[in-house]
Amino acid sequence: MTALLAGALLLAPASAAVAAPTDPEALDAVAASPRGPADTDLPFGVGSDQRGRSADAPGRQPNQPAPSAKLPGKPRNDVIADAPVELTDASIAYNLIPYHDIPPALRDLQRSGRISVEIIGQSVLGRDLHLVVATAPMSDAGWKTWQQLSDLRFSDPQAALAKLRAGGYDNWRTPLFINNNIHGNEWEGTDASLQVLQELAFSTEPAIVDMLERHVIAFVVTNNPDGRVAATRANANGFDMNRDYITASQPEVRAVRAQLVRYSPLTMLDIHGYVNCTLIEPTTGPHGDNYEYDLYIKHALRNALAMEQAVLATGETRATCANPDGSRRNDIPFRDRTQGWDDWPPIFTPMYSMYHGAIGHTIEVPLNPRGNLTEAERHERTRINTAVAVASIKGNLGYATENRAQLLANHLEWFRRGVAGEPTRPIDDPLALSLARGDNAKTHLQGFPRAYVIPAGAEQRSATAAARVVQFMLDNDLEVHRAWRPFTLGGTHYAAGTYVVDMHQAKRGLASALLGVGRDVTNDFNAMYDISAWSHGHLWGATVQEMSESVILDAKALRPVTEARATGAVAPGKQANYGLVVDSVAGIQAVNRLLNDGVTVSRTADGTFVVPGDVAVVRPIAEAYGVEFVKLTPPQVRTATPVAKTRLGVAANGGEIFALRQMGFDPISVTQTAFNNGTLSFADFDALFVSTAAFNPLSLNTTQSAAFERWLADGGTVVGRGASGKQFNDRAGLLDVTIAAGRSDANGIVGVVNNPASPITGKALSTSFVDAPQYFTRVGAGVRVDQRLADEGFFLAGHWGGQEAAAGHAVVVSGEAKGAKVTLFGTEPLFRAHPEGLYPQVAAALW
Repeated sequence: MTALLAGALLLAPASAAVAAPTDPEALDAVAASPRGPADTDLPFGVGSDQRGRSADAPGRQPNQPAPSAKLPGKPRNDVIADAPVELTDASIAYNLIPYHDIPPALRDLQRSGRISVEIIGQSVLGRDLHLVVATAPMSDAGWKTWQQLSDLRFSDPQAALAKLRAGGYDNWRTPLFINNNIHGNEWEGTDASLQVLQELAFSTEPAIVDMLERHVIAFVVTNNPDGRVAATRANANGFDMNRDYITASQPEVRAVRAQLVRYSPLTMLDIHGYVNCTLIEPTTGPHGDNYEYDLYIKHALRNALAMEQAVLATGETRATCANPDGSRRNDIPFRDRTQGWDDWPPIFTPMYSMYHGAIGHTIEVPLNPRGNLTEAERHERTRINTAVAVASIKGNLGYATENRAQLLANHLEWFRRGVAGEPTRPIDDPLALSLARGDNAKTHLQGFPRAYVIPAGAEQRSATAAARVVQFMLDNDLEVHRAWRPFTLGGTHYAAGTYVVDMHQAKRGLASALLGVGRDVTNDFNAMYDISAWSHGHLWGATVQEMSESVILDAKALRPVTEARATGAVAPGKQANYGLVVDSVAGIQAVNRLLNDGVTVSRTADGTFVVPGDVAVVRPIAEAYGVEFVKLTPPQVRTATPVAKTRLGVAANGGEIFALRQMGFDPISVTQTAFNNGTLSFADFDALFVSTAAFNPLSLNTTQSAAFERWLADGGTVVGRGASGKQFNDRAGLLDVTIAAGRSDANGIVGVVNNPASPITGKALSTSFVDAPQYFTRVGAGVRVDQRLADEGFFLAGHWGGQEAAAGHAVVVSGEAKGAKVTLFGTEPLFRAHPEGLYPQVAAALW
C-alpha cells in the first residue's frame, strides 16, 4: 500500500486539467482595512470542561455555558481504553471494523511518533469520539510558532498574505481534515481512513515523509459510533447529524465543530454513501451566498478532478460510469448535474467547514451494501467502497500537497476579504466556467452589512435568548464586542451591555449565515436538496438589528467578548408574587423546573407566569437559567389560572422529542397499540403532542376509545402539528377547520401576524419557520386564529413554489372541543431543534 499512496499523491498534479491556478492577485492582495480591537483575553471555541462529556440529558442545552476556549493546534495523545465487545455490532456483517476493534487499532497507530489520538467527546450513548492527527514530530517551540501563524490567518490575514509572499509560511504545516461515518449506516470511510493512517504512521516512502512535513492531517474516525453499531443513519437521539451543523444540537456535532474551529482546515472531506458512479462535490446551484465561491470553486473543482483520477486509477469499474466515448467518470454534480445537489444551507459538514475557509467536499461511495444481498456480494461492495474512499482521501492529499501554496493563498484571501468588508465576487475561473452545467456557475453576489447589533435593555425582547445567540457565535469562532457604556450607531442610541458583531472580520460569511434572514431562492432552481432557510438572528428569540455598511462603529465604546452569560434578576423589595415572561428555551426550562419542584405556578391571560414571592425559591432559578422575575400588580395576579406539571404523550419525530426534552418536558411516545394492550393509559397524560401517524384514535378498541373521549371531556390538551396533526384532529372530531398544503419540498422563514390576545402567540416572534407548510383556509365557529401569515411579501427566505396562495392565511389556531384544549400548528416550531425562539409557542399550548 505504501507505493500505492505515493502513486496517488503524485497522480493528481500529473494532469494539466487538475493543476491549481497560480493566483498572483491572491498572493499580492494586501489592501488596507480598518479593524476593531483584537480579542486578546481568551480565544474562542469549546470550553475544555466540555471535552469527553456526552449530553447530560439528551436534548438539554446548558443554561449557563462555560467560557469559550479555542483548542490549541498541538494535539494530545490520550490513553485509549478498550470498548466493550459487542458481537451485534452491525459493522461485522459487512466485513468492516466494529467499534470495539477501533481502540486497539488506534493504540497500534500511537506507536508511531507521527500519530496522536485524542478523545474529543462522547456520543449520546457514551462511546468515545476519536480524533487522529498525523504529522511529522514537532517540538513544543515548533508548535508555538505553528499556533502563531495559524492565529494570524484570522487576526490579520493581510499580514499573513504578506508573510506568505515573503516565505514566512514555507515551513508552516497546513491543516487538512477528513470526517467519517456521520451517517452510522455509511461505514466505509472509517475503514478507509484507518488504512490510510497505517501508511501515514509507518511508511518510509519519501513522498509520505515529505507530505507529513507539510501538513497537519486530522481524521475523525467515526462521527457517529452509536449509529455505526446499530446500523442507523441517525445518532441515538434520532438526529441526522449531517443536518445539524448550523444548529449543533447534538454532542457529536459539537465535538467535531470544535475541531473544525481549532484547525480551520484548507481542505475537508466528509465520506458518505451511496451514490452510483461515486459522487464527488462540488455541487449544483444554488450556491450559498455567504461563501467566497469564486475562491472555493477553482480549487474544489480541481481537487474533485484529482480525486476522480485517483478513483479511476483503482480500476474498480463498478465505482464509475461510462461516458459516451467509452471513457469512465465519477459524478461531479457541478459538472454533471443541473440541480438537486446544492450547497445552499450550511447544515452539512463540508458546507459548514467552508465558513472556516475549507475547500469542502462530500464524497459518496458508490455501492449500497444494505438490503437483501448475499454475504459475498455485501462484502464485495464494502471492499469496493473502501477502496474508493481510500483513493479519494489519497487524491485529496496529493492535490493539497502539490498545490499547498496556492491553497493557502486562496484561504488567506478568503479571510482578507472578510476583514476588508469587500463584497463577494462572481466565478471567473476559466475551467469552472467551461465545465459548469446549466446554471451551476451562477452565484448570488453578496454585500454585507457593517454590523449586527443585539441590543440590551428595553430594545431587547429576550436578554436570555440574546446571550444564547452570542455564546453560539463565540463557539463558532466569531468575534463579538459588547458596549461598556451607552453609544450611538446609525442615529440610534444603545444601552451599555449591547452586543455588536463587526462584520469586518475574517469569518464574516458565517456571521452573516447565522444572523441574516437569507433570501428567497424559489425562482433560482426548481428543486433543492434540503432546507433553504435558517436563521439564529430571526428564529432564536433575540432582537437582532442589521446596520448598513455606511455606519461608523464607535470602537472606544466596545470591548471584545469571550463569554456571554444571561445573569438573571429578581425584582427588588418584598413581593407577594413574582412574574416570569417566557421568551426563551431557558424560560421554559425554568417553569418546568418550578413545576417539578412542586412550586405553585399560575399564568395570567397574557401568558405571564406567577410564582409566590419567596426569594429563596426564585433567586436560584434566576441564576441557574438566566431569567428575570419581575414585579406584578394585584390585578395581574387575580387573572391568573393554575398551571400544573404536564405529563406529556407524543406521536412525534425524533427532532421534536429532542426539543421537548430540551424544554424540560418528559415526553413518552404513544401509539394506539400501547393503549389497546394496556401498556399505556390516558390517565397517565395531561397532554398529547401529535405530528406523525403513529397514534390513530380511530384504531383504538371500544374500551380505549371511550377512555379517550373521557380524557378529552375531562380537559385534556391536544397539540397537533402539520398534516398528521390535522389528520388526528379530524379523526378525533375536534376543531372545525379546513387546511391547505404547500409543496412538500417547500420550506423557509415567513413573516407572521400574531393575535395579541392569544396566550400562545401574543408575545411571539414576528417570524416563523415552515417546512411542507400547512395553512388554514377556513376556520369554524369558536376557533381562534392565533397566528397568520402576513399579507403580500410574507415569504422572507427559502424555497416555496406557489407561496402566493398562502398569504394572509392562518397558520396557528386553537379552541376548545369536546372539553379539551386544542391547538394546531401549520408551522414547524420545533424543526430539527433549530428555531428555539418558536419553542415558547409549543410550551404555552401544552401548559
